Amino acid sequence: MTSRIMAPAFALLLACLFMPVTGGAAAPTKAKTRHWFNLPSFAQVGLIEVWGDIMDPAPYVRQVRKLDRNPLVKGIILRVESPGGDVGAVQEIYDELLRYKEAKPGRIIVASFGGVAASGGYYLACAADRIFSNPGTLTGSIGVKMEFVDAEDLMKKVGVRYSVVKSGRFKDIGNFARKMDPEELALLQSTIDDVYEQFLDAVATARTAKVKEALARERGKGAPKPTDRAARAFIRSISDGRVFSGRQAEFAGLVDEMGGLDDAIDAAGEMLGTGGRPSVVSEKRRKESNWWDMFSSVLLGPAQALSPNRGSGPRLRYSL
Repeated sequence: MTSRIMAPAFALLLACLFMPVTGGAAAPTKAKTRHWFNLPSFAQVGLIEVWGDIMDPAPYVRQVRKLDRNPLVKGIILRVESPGGDVGAVQEIYDELLRYKEAKPGRIIVASFGGVAASGGYYLACAADRIFSNPGTLTGSIGVKMEFVDAEDLMKKVGVRYSVVKSGRFKDIGNFARKMDPEELALLQSTIDDVYEQFLDAVATARTAKVKEALARERGKGAPKPTDRAARAFIRSISDGRVFSGRQAEFAGLVDEMGGLDDAIDAAGEMLGTGGRPSVVSEKRRKESNWWDMFSSVLLGPAQALSPNRGSGPRLRYSL
C-alpha cells in the first residue's frame, strides 16, 4: 500500500522539479525559464589574504594553485593588507594570479584593499579585473628601492676594520663598512630603473583604460579624448613613490570603486552571473607574528642590519 502511494507522489515531485517556471502572463517566447539545476548557484570564489611584508611567495602561489584545481571555484577575491615586499616575491605571486585567470575563460579576480595596499601590494592588485578600496586606504607608492647601511664612520670611531677579498670590482657593492663610489651608485640606479619600468608596465597594462576615463572626466565634455599615450604618461607622472588615499586613487583611476570586502564579494557574484552572493572558500591564515618576532624586529633589527652575515643581503623592494 505504501509503495503504491509513494510512486505517484515521487513522479509528481520529479515533474514539478523539471517543470519550467514562467513569468505569469508574459508571452512564452519572452518568458525566462529557470530549472532546478541553475537555481541558486553552487559557484564559489576563493579568498586569498595577503598580509604584511611580502617576502615568501610560496604560501600564496600554493593557495592559487589549490583554487585552480577546485572545479567549483570560478574566481578569486584578493584581500590586500600589505605595504609591499621583495620584488621577486611580488612578481611571482602576480604572475601566478595571471596564469590562474588566463587558464580558463570566465575566471575573474577582484581585489579588495584593507588599511594598506601600497607598492608591491598595489602591484598584486594589477592582476585583478576590478579593484575595491576603502576611502582611507593607504595605497599607491609605485616605485622600487634598495636600502643600505653605511657604518664607515662608526667603525673608524671604534677602531674596527672590515676586509673583503673579492673576485671582481663590484662583488661587494653595498658593503656597509665603506661608502659607495659614484660608479657603484650608477650601477645600482640602472638596476632599480629597470625594475621600476617593470612595475610601470604592470600598472599601465591594468589601468590605462580607467586612467583615460579619469582624465576625460577632469578635462570635461567637449575636450579631445585622452589617448593611451597620454594615460601612460599620466601614470608615469604619479608613479614617483607618492602615496594616495583610496579616494584619491579612485579619482586618478588607480582603483575602480569604493567599498569593502563584502562589496568585492558581491561584485564577484555579479561578474560571474551567479544570481546571488557566491560562497567563499578560504584557507585559515596563520598567525603572522608573536611576541618574539616583535621583540627581535624592534630591538635586534638594527643590529641585524649592521651584521655582515645577515644572510638576506641587499634586496630590491616594492615597498613603502
